[in-house]
Amino acid sequence: MTQNEWDPQTPLFAGQAMHRALRGSRMLTVAGGEGHGVLYAPDGNTCADTAATVYLTTGRLPAKDLTCRAAAGRK
Repeated sequence: MTQNEWDPQTPLFAGQAMHRALRGSRMLTVAGGEGHGVLYAPDGNTCADTAATVYLTTGRLPAKDLTCRAAAGRK
């Protein structure tokens, strides 16, 4: 699961609740991130994009939940 901290459509607490409900899931949170979309945006987050690409190309989940930081000036 990917989640921006400041997602106006899926508040962080709701994303965290879904993550807890999906056994075995991993959550990638972009601290300070804004908006509903996290991945592969024109002003995207390299940390989040890299983690998602590894999962999508290999099927391997990260060992634990991840937190990426929104780049300064790019949320």
